[in-house]
Amino acid sequence: KQLSQSGIKRVFVTTHYLGDKIKEHFGNGKDFGVEMSYIVEEQLLGTAGGVNLIPQQQSPILIVNGDILTDVDFRAMFAFHIEHHADLTMAVRQYEMQVPYGVVETDGWRVLNVVEKPTHNVFVNAGIYLIEPDVQKLVPRDQKFDMTDLIQLLLDRGRNVVSFPVWEYWRDIGQLTDYEQAQTDVKNGKL
Repeated sequence: KQLSQSGIKRVFVTTHYLGDKIKEHFGNGKDFGVEMSYIVEEQLLGTAGGVNLIPQQQSPILIVNGDILTDVDFRAMFAFHIEHHADLTMAVRQYEMQVPYGVVETDGWRVLNVVEKPTHNVFVNAGIYLIEPDVQKLVPRDQKFDMTDLIQLLLDRGRNVVSFPVWEYWRDIGQLTDYEQAQTDVKNGKL
C-alpha cells in the first residue's frame, strides 16, 4: 500500500525460500493497489543479483530489502535521486554506538589521549536503493552479487552514488528481537 501511495504501480518480488507463501499472501497485488510479478531465484543471488532477472526498465528502479519495515517517503527519495543526477541512491540511517570502554588514541606506543566511553554516530545502509536503468545492466547474471558489490563497482567507475538520509521510522526485522520490537512499535502507533 505504501508503494502504491507513492505512485509505484509495478512491483517485482524476487523469492527463494517460502516464495509460495509470499505469493499466496500478496497475490497479483491488486488488493494493495499495485501489479505484482514474482521472480524465483533458483539459487540465492545476493541483495542485487535478482535485479538482472526483472525486465529492463525505462525509469529508476526502487529496490527494498524484504526485511525492512519503514515509512520512508519514497517520493522524496525519488526527487532527491533526480535532483542529484544519481546513478544510485542509497538510503542511510543514523546509528549511534557507545564504546563501553575508554578509547586510547596512540602514536605508536605513546598515548596521545584517552576518551572515556565515547559515542560514535555513523550512517548505516538502510537496505533501500534507487538505481538508474543502465545500472541494472551492470549486475552479472546468475551469480551472487550484493548491493555493496554494485555500489563499489559504480564508485570504481567514477559513477555518481549518493546517500539519502532516512529520518522516518525504519527497522530491519531480519532478527526475531527486531521483529518483535516492530510488532510493539505498530501496536503503539509508531508506524
